[in-house]
Amino acid sequence: MRIKSLIFSIIIIISGTIAYSQQEDNENEISFSTISGIQSKLSDVYGWCLQDNGRWTSVKNVIPFSNFKTKKRPSQKFKLGQENFTEIQLRKVLIDDIQYNVLIIEYKDGEYEFPLLAEGWSSFYSATFYVFNAKNLLKVLPEEVEFNKPFAVNLDVYCYGTVKNYDPAIIGDNIVNKITKTQSLINYNHANLVWAVYPISDNGKKTCRFKLVKSYTTKHLYTFYTDPRHLEALFKHTFYETNYHQFKNFIRGAQQNIIPMSEDFSEFQNHYNWGMLNYQSGLFDVAIEEFNKAVEFEPNAEVSMLYSYRGISKLKLNKFNEAIEDFDKAVEIKPREVSEYSNWIKNYYNRGVARFYINDLEGACQDWNKSYELGFGIALEYLNKYCSY
Repeated sequence: MRIKSLIFSIIIIISGTIAYSQQEDNENEISFSTISGIQSKLSDVYGWCLQDNGRWTSVKNVIPFSNFKTKKRPSQKFKLGQENFTEIQLRKVLIDDIQYNVLIIEYKDGEYEFPLLAEGWSSFYSATFYVFNAKNLLKVLPEEVEFNKPFAVNLDVYCYGTVKNYDPAIIGDNIVNKITKTQSLINYNHANLVWAVYPISDNGKKTCRFKLVKSYTTKHLYTFYTDPRHLEALFKHTFYETNYHQFKNFIRGAQQNIIPMSEDFSEFQNHYNWGMLNYQSGLFDVAIEEFNKAVEFEPNAEVSMLYSYRGISKLKLNKFNEAIEDFDKAVEIKPREVSEYSNWIKNYYNRGVARFYINDLEGACQDWNKSYELGFGIALEYLNKYCSY
């Protein structure tokens, strides 16, 4: 039976979709970095500012000016506030085999055609990004959080950039370009960012205030902001605030994708971890190689996720028959923990996608039906559209 071409949404176990590019084979050349998809995002907070009249006021996703309440006929530029954002994203990138995170701040922007006259306003969106070592993200929200006590983390930024009137579809290319120039010493980074956090618990209600303080790589500047004596002052006039659990989910969503690496790990564990790292970065060929090495060291290891990730990597590279073999193996290894169950049933769905692409519609429908019976609701869409269930 001939099956019309269809692009399926492969269910990736790591959150976010993966963007990727080819690596250079020449070891003398700098390897191109690749940016992961969005691992976590934040888009619903309130910006607070102490007004000239001594009262606080807030605007969604905007830190207003101190005369926000008294300003008559505010201009378009004034309405953007001291700063604003539409979305803050956290992504991931490997640079020289070191894990980095990418903080992307999307915001409303604009400019006047005639600045001196403040006329001819044109609105657009811009984005600023900061690339920093992933180990510093772990400090932004540690495992043990002390409430009602502010703290600040120096992100020690590797490189940064701003893209005006940007295209979200190619923001990854902009970031990779800046990383490559920094690696090649074409670009010298002088910007830094301090992330100030103030978890608050008041009568059972938990919120979190935060600020992204722009600084420079000069030590005496960023140490000023991280000095415990100055932390209260950071939140004295302006800050963003959101539900604590929302902020926690935002940070943890990216932290959970930081893969631990250690010489104390077994060869199997290290190759598995390297496979995960390359998988997250969209380097599927390299990921498969690492997963293969892990299996060589422990052929009988019953780690369902290894075969799940390797299967998805092969699916991404259109190696459908090989992917099916991995999903077969992943399905055989039943989950031992309840927390593993939701990812395990996705193997049926993904195997169905692979079978679809080799024109095995009957097998695809059986797998989608099985994943739906086990609780994976997304499969129903394909059952209704392509199967007689």
